Amino acid sequence: MELTEKSAPAAALASPSSALVSIFHEPSATFARLAARRTTWLPVVLVALASSLLLLWYFLGFVDYAWFQDHMLASVSDPAEREQAATMGMGQQTMGIVSGVGALVSVVFSYAIGGLYFLIVAKVKNQDFGFRQGFSLCAWAALPNLLLLPLGAMQMLLAANGQMPLEALNPLTLNQLLFHYETGHPLAGLLETVSVPMVWGTVLMVIGYRVWTGVSRATALRVVLTPYAVVYGLWLAYALSKAA
Repeated sequence: MELTEKSAPAAALASPSSALVSIFHEPSATFARLAARRTTWLPVVLVALASSLLLLWYFLGFVDYAWFQDHMLASVSDPAEREQAATMGMGQQTMGIVSGVGALVSVVFSYAIGGLYFLIVAKVKNQDFGFRQGFSLCAWAALPNLLLLPLGAMQMLLAANGQMPLEALNPLTLNQLLFHYETGHPLAGLLETVSVPMVWGTVLMVIGYRVWTGVSRATALRVVLTPYAVVYGLWLAYALSKAA
């Protein structure tokens, strides 16, 4: 009986539901506890649903869709192209459903790409770290994205007229915080993808990879940050060439 009572708190700490909270204030210890129980479905479901619900709310319960269409077409300089794009655009309900389903798919797809990347790294380094471990790491590290639901809700509640661009749902991107480029600017898309939750999630991924593989901090940084450096480096070079 005594052994059971002592082991119960440890089991509770290792549960996926408790990890949802502890990963924010003690990430190393949380990843260490999750190492023996890498449950993936809970963070995947939560982040996917949060992303989908936010977009469904935006398109079906908030945005002035006529204004939204005009805003999206404002960067098209050719009147003929603008008119053609307007006639080919989706209706509000269709856009909401497509965006909501797309959010679900994109979350799972992005974790799958991450899992494949970590599998390839493991093969090169001869590590015992497969696709499922990489997928799970991406899922747990992405939990800061849950903040986007209350942040987006706050933004919509403050903009009662429904005339708020989609990118403003996340007020913590580099573009929203510092640069304020319009949608058509070459650097706007890149700067909208770099946000506080994204950086936070990357830090969690470095911590989790180091804990789960036992590599050094420098190696974990190199492995996790290499894809970001390549993708964002190429994207930045292309954006700067368009802005020049």
